Amino acid sequence: MRQACLNASIGAVTCRVLIVDDHPGFRAQARALLAAAGYEVVGEAADGESGVRATRLARSAVGDLVMELDRPLLPGELRASLARALGDPSLDLLYAREGQERWVDPDGRPASLPATGSGQRARTATVVEREGQPLAALIHDPALDQGLVRAAAAAAGMTIENERLQAEVRAQLEEVRASRQRIVEAGDQERRRVERNLHDGAQQRMATLALSLAMLRDRANGDPAMAASLDQAAAGLKQAIAELRELARGIHPAILTEEGLPAAVEALADRSSLPVRVLADFDGRLPEPIEAYFVVSESLANVAKYACASAARVELSRRNGTLRVEVIDDGIGGADASRGSGLRGLEDRVSAVRGSFGVQTTPGGGTRVLAEIPCDA
Repeated sequence: MRQACLNASIGAVTCRVLIVDDHPGFRAQARALLAAAGYEVVGEAADGESGVRATRLARSAVGDLVMELDRPLLPGELRASLARALGDPSLDLLYAREGQERWVDPDGRPASLPATGSGQRARTATVVEREGQPLAALIHDPALDQGLVRAAAAAAGMTIENERLQAEVRAQLEEVRASRQRIVEAGDQERRRVERNLHDGAQQRMATLALSLAMLRDRANGDPAMAASLDQAAAGLKQAIAELRELARGIHPAILTEEGLPAAVEALADRSSLPVRVLADFDGRLPEPIEAYFVVSESLANVAKYACASAARVELSRRNGTLRVEVIDDGIGGADASRGSGLRGLEDRVSAVRGSFGVQTTPGGGTRVLAEIPCDA
């Protein structure tokens, strides 16, 4: 019977091969072909010697793994080292959450152990334990020798435990980020509810009251004093309605939902006390993150209050599931997110939805606010 014990590494790293066959001529031909293909032939053996030689090769691989792990590893190197030692380039690692019956990948993302199956894509899980508690699971080809897998896992035990702790921290960080995002989304939903209540409730009642005052004013033509009082009341009510609309717009701009981000930003530009040019490379008919609107709103407010600028520009673009928002002015510069609650609040909101936020400014050279926010492409 002709067979070969193969210890394959990952990527372009040389593969080590032990040729096992009773026929010396076949072994010579196989050596030449494998060498030409870039494989490292570590030896030859007849069938009777194959078990001993294969065992030696396996021990050599585990020994190489021990030497390789005797140094700090970069992210992903543990998986690659185990894959090389076991000759399974598709090997994966999952880590157990402490005190929970859940698994995560090295980045802390939730994952599951493979189901029992058969065929070329079948995978099996070898669980690594410490004091009866699962630490990690090696997901590998079922054809691998379980003794070799457990030997490699034991050799990498301390490194696996350290990597599990790092995966635990990453998983906790993911949970915190998800929690922050849920809080922001819940706040936005409440903003929408309050804005609808103000629009459909208080504003409508005040508009009805304004009509009633107008009708009374028409009947009071013969009483100048009464007419003057009604005019004054109507003017006050009109101002109250305008203030209530502004409050509702600040809580949640209805135009953002109805017409999209570019139209909402154009409305902000129209209300600004200085000229603002708006450039957008999309029509905004899809829902946009409200964080983008608040970035523009707060930035333009800061420009009007502090920048001594003559003009500003807002640029909106969307690429590969990311919304990019830039607000640029030609003012005196000096903006600092760490010193103001407004910019710091924007940074927190954008970070909560896994975005990035930055302020670039030079004295006398203006300010550039840049936010990149995940969105539906």
